[in-house]
Amino acid sequence: MFNETKPTFLFIHGSGGTARKWRMQRESLNKIRSTFIDLPGHGENKDQLKTTIESCADWVAEKIDEEVIVVGHSMGGLIGIELAARNSKVKGLVLVACHYKLPVNPKVLEKLSKGVFPESFFYAAYSKQVDPSLIAEEKGEIKINAVGVRKTDLEACDRYTKGKDIVSTLNIPMFAVYGSEDKMIPKDANQKLEALNPKIKTKVITNSGHNVMLEQPKLFNEMIISFRKKK
Repeated sequence: MFNETKPTFLFIHGSGGTARKWRMQRESLNKIRSTFIDLPGHGENKDQLKTTIESCADWVAEKIDEEVIVVGHSMGGLIGIELAARNSKVKGLVLVACHYKLPVNPKVLEKLSKGVFPESFFYAAYSKQVDPSLIAEEKGEIKINAVGVRKTDLEACDRYTKGKDIVSTLNIPMFAVYGSEDKMIPKDANQKLEALNPKIKTKVITNSGHNVMLEQPKLFNEMIISFRKKK
């Protein structure tokens, strides 16, 4: 049975992703009320692709009709930050492999603009200890969306600059989870977040990279369940 007294988990995937990025959470959290969305233009969502973090947040906000804890991966975390600033139904925020700003290497954007998904960019999202079977799965997953979708998403991340100011003033419980081998965010991201707002608690999971919820799902799931219980 669902615990009706706690907010619903609202899972938002990252750039170029789909709700399937949370497949190891969907399987394990089946007794907790959870919603997994495809952003517009991603996966099975045929709505028009959004080009800014703000417009993504606008779209998600229209779908929220109950109290939620937003769990956002990477770009999804930026969307969560924007949502929390404007929607009182957001009662908690979990940032997964996300910082308040996510600049993108111009060389990556250049290759994507030519329709090429950089192989090095793909592998940078995982730790050295990653299970080869997960890599095989993920190579299939990245084909679900066109390369141009990821380019648009990463450009939106690169342009978004409001995160720091918003996070510093949010008055809701916040939790940030990082992989110890994440190459896509600053090494001291957890320290910077904790210094920014006393309501933020952070954890670093060893032997995992940018896709920490896929590489270490059991530990990740335990952490976010614990956060929800404290809410």
